[in-house]
Amino acid sequence: MELVRELSREVLHRDSPHSTKRNPQWWRGDMPTPAREALHERITAELLAEAPKVEFNRLALVMAGPPGAGKGSIRKEILGDAEEQFLVVDADKFKEKLLEAAVEDGSFEEWIKPKEIRELEARGEVFYPLEFAALVHEESSYLATQLRDDEMERGRNLVIDTVLADPAKAVALGEQLEAAGYGVRVVDVEVPYEVSEARIRQRWEERYTEAVAGKDVLGGRWVPSTYAREVYAGPGRSSMPRESARRLAEECQAVTHYRVYFTSPEEAKKAAATPTLEVNQARDMEDEVPRALRDVKKPAGGRMKPPTPPRPTTAPRRTPPTKGRSGPERD
Repeated sequence: MELVRELSREVLHRDSPHSTKRNPQWWRGDMPTPAREALHERITAELLAEAPKVEFNRLALVMAGPPGAGKGSIRKEILGDAEEQFLVVDADKFKEKLLEAAVEDGSFEEWIKPKEIRELEARGEVFYPLEFAALVHEESSYLATQLRDDEMERGRNLVIDTVLADPAKAVALGEQLEAAGYGVRVVDVEVPYEVSEARIRQRWEERYTEAVAGKDVLGGRWVPSTYAREVYAGPGRSSMPRESARRLAEECQAVTHYRVYFTSPEEAKKAAATPTLEVNQARDMEDEVPRALRDVKKPAGGRMKPPTPPRPTTAPRRTPPTKGRSGPERD
């Protein structure tokens, strides 16, 4: 693990010369080449096909929080049986798809893998594709943003699962959702830095072990320590997602509910850690004018009720993705 940590500082950094967006055969400036765009369309189609029951009610659940905070578990708790009615937009899914495609067509060995890694492999070190996830970071962010924007135009129910580390971009996302006529819930899932770091390590170790045993060909995804630390650059070393989620909830009038969950270091040590619901707010309407967020009674046990979507509307005919997107938005 220490070797991967060291390599992520430069060789496996997202700004490395081996970043997929720096390959002139795949990208020209901020635009993918026709062949690369065909791959993008195939990957996007695969992800949409994996969510056949998504409905078109213009509902959005924005999940924010540091790496390893447990956003996925909270999302399942919130949505319950309604989860299949939402399309999850998560750049990590695109990372896996891009790396799978690269392994399949040989470009993982030919282009993505740096010579420094080859030299280490020649000395007996073993690496797995997801340890190179930073090299597809920019491209996966581009694809996630494109999917989000395209499906927002169509009114598809969305779960926007992101770190949400930039407050200005969070507010811009809220404005975009509001302009598209969405009802928005914001959920911030928080852990201290030491818990985030420990969980990143644990997840990597678990998937690495599975890869060694032949059960997981992609291995574990490593989140660079420098990035994890940057996420905790908020006031008093709090996380940037906390500030971003708060501003999004307060400044976007389309936000109907705002929640903050927190897992303490002590709770995180338990086999089945239960996050505490620290903030539970809702925005009421008065004469069709949104009011400020207000505290509401916390559910028993700190649990949240899943949103009740309105009656589904007929899905519109899918149109081709919008061409000429600008570069990706970083989390």
